[in-house]
Amino acid sequence: MEPPTTLLQKFFESGWLIPLMSAGGMIARLLSADTTFTLKQQIKKIVTASCASTITWFVLEQTDVSSLYKAVIYGIIGVISPEIISGLIKFANKFEKYPHRFFTKFH
Repeated sequence: MEPPTTLLQKFFESGWLIPLMSAGGMIARLLSADTTFTLKQQIKKIVTASCASTITWFVLEQTDVSSLYKAVIYGIIGVISPEIISGLIKFANKFEKYPHRFFTKFH
């Protein structure tokens, strides 16, 4: 694992492109969507895509995975990040209400 300063230096050298590309992917998705979104919804989706891909960059930068796989993962995360975030929130809410259900399934 690299020291945090080295990781931040890598991010400022080239990693910052990942959130921009994810935001671009989300913009393309919004432009091609059949449904219309308010400006606020569009901005939230674009920012979500950027944040999710930034977090993913910090996680994947430390792993020994092919650059091609990383690029595919960044693209997927950027385009479907709102669904990923809402799915995680639903899972967390269900876990909060019924934590025993999740532990009894694995026994």
